[in-house]
Amino acid sequence: MKKTLMMLFLAFTLQTPYAISEDCESLSANKKFLCELDDAINSLQRPRFSDASLKKNTSTVSSPLEKISQLKGVSFEWKNPEESDIEHHPQGKDIGVIAQDVEKVFPELVHNIKVTDKNGAEVTLKKVNYAGLVGVLIEAVKELKQENKKLREQLGL
Repeated sequence: MKKTLMMLFLAFTLQTPYAISEDCESLSANKKFLCELDDAINSLQRPRFSDASLKKNTSTVSSPLEKISQLKGVSFEWKNPEESDIEHHPQGKDIGVIAQDVEKVFPELVHNIKVTDKNGAEVTLKKVNYAGLVGVLIEAVKELKQENKKLREQLGL
């Protein structure tokens, strides 16, 4: 049983969110379990590989403050399943960014995901790699710190 659960965990961890687009309530017991497991796993924070040995051609993000300034943080409510063609998505209030806005500035942080809508048609949605924004935010904070330091020196503080 532990081995089966671990295999399910690994399979779903590697899968993209919203892979199961049916309403969990209307499924058989086994499929309902998988649907709910999919929901739970996709809501978890997962560590990402970040080891230097896995990377090449690294460079510091240029103009991070300028780029971050082009984005806007938004608070919003997810549409109810009745208001959307996609049944299986988060619900309630949330805070984040709009994928289309991020894509204009950081196209490498936005990925297209194909899902099936209520009518059985394949739809492409955009997914943001939020963890990837952390590096940009770190560089933007460092840039602000340098600006602050220069201003303090000019004011003799």
